[in-house]
Amino acid sequence: MKRHIVFLLSLVLLAAAGGCASRMSPAATPAMPAEPVDLETQLVEYVEVQEALAADSFEEAKTQLEEFTRVTTGITRALAEAAQQTEDIGEMRAKFKPLSDSFAETELPQGFARAYCPMYDNGASWVQRDGPVRNPYYGAIMLTCGVIDAAAGAHMDHTPRHGGTVFMAPDSFHHIEGTYPEPGVFRLYATDNYRAAVDMTDWAGRAVTEEEYDEDTDEFVEVTAFDLVLASSGEYLEARVPGGGGPMEVTAMVIFQSDFPAERFDFIFAELSSTDNAVAAEAVTADAGAGAGGSFSIDGASLAQRILPDIPAEAGQVVVEIATRDQIIQDLIARGGFTEIFIPALQAKELALALEARGSEISEDARNQVRIAVRQLVRAAYMLDWYGDLGNKNDVDTAYNIFGAAVGQLSDVYAVPATP
Repeated sequence: MKRHIVFLLSLVLLAAAGGCASRMSPAATPAMPAEPVDLETQLVEYVEVQEALAADSFEEAKTQLEEFTRVTTGITRALAEAAQQTEDIGEMRAKFKPLSDSFAETELPQGFARAYCPMYDNGASWVQRDGPVRNPYYGAIMLTCGVIDAAAGAHMDHTPRHGGTVFMAPDSFHHIEGTYPEPGVFRLYATDNYRAAVDMTDWAGRAVTEEEYDEDTDEFVEVTAFDLVLASSGEYLEARVPGGGGPMEVTAMVIFQSDFPAERFDFIFAELSSTDNAVAAEAVTADAGAGAGGSFSIDGASLAQRILPDIPAEAGQVVVEIATRDQIIQDLIARGGFTEIFIPALQAKELALALEARGSEISEDARNQVRIAVRQLVRAAYMLDWYGDLGNKNDVDTAYNIFGAAVGQLSDVYAVPATP
């Protein structure tokens, strides 16, 4: 569908450009490349535009778009010219989206990464240099909003290496693993997008074991916290926290770079971490699915297969399946399995979209309620996917409140009993 939208938009732009071409002097038309330019050369020029937008520089982006049009032809060039002819950065970002969609669908050479932001315009993709997320649609406002998915087996690899829990940092490049290896000890390991160890020399932070909510500021205030100190080996950050080896909750406030705010990661340990018992997130999620009646399978299935559930024929049964995923998500949140949320959340999204297409047997008022609930659920599912990777429980709770309310509304319309 996306390809058709881009193609149709491109035809309109080409028609407009063609209509004006006959009235333009040859000097007014940018020089066409002497011969087709390879994809990597085009990507290098495209990324210059992406980075300028991420830096909130409208004039630089305009200049780079002009350079980009010199190495492109056809539909791609028409889309680039449409973005170049905009009057402000907001409009340029909107026009940059269809151009980026066309690039994001290509097979990328090494050194480039495909990224996706669930927030901008119902979801937007782009291509950037491999590394921390640099969002061209929001710039400094939400520079790291998005996920990297170009590196096969990298971003989605949340397998613990030290028996702990792994989260993706907000820059969508670093992986953070928190462990509880022995009573009174909390450790934090870090790897890059390819799960290779990173230098943590300049990192700092705190392990927070108690905090209180301040209604006046709508923020959590740290009550008890312990410094995270770099181990002599440089392999991890460590904090000495009180505890006898039983269940423990720790919020790691990690400073990746001086003068930058601390990033939050919430860890819930039911017991001491053990490398002997380390289980990949996929296997744990498979157990959760089996506990809910085996609704989804993990082993041997690709990611695309895992997030495409079987759709029941009856609308009421579709809602039952959505409610089942809702219960799984609640259970995962309760035990801190945030990185496992994405499968039931995205499955619920697919079920909700199918439900919207099955609304002919209900009243117009009920159909409107379903449309609203589906939109909220789809948005919240993407948020749960993103926030779950980041491991920030406050954000996960906020996203789930939207998700849960949407599930409740669908359950009310179809008279499906609430899950216990």
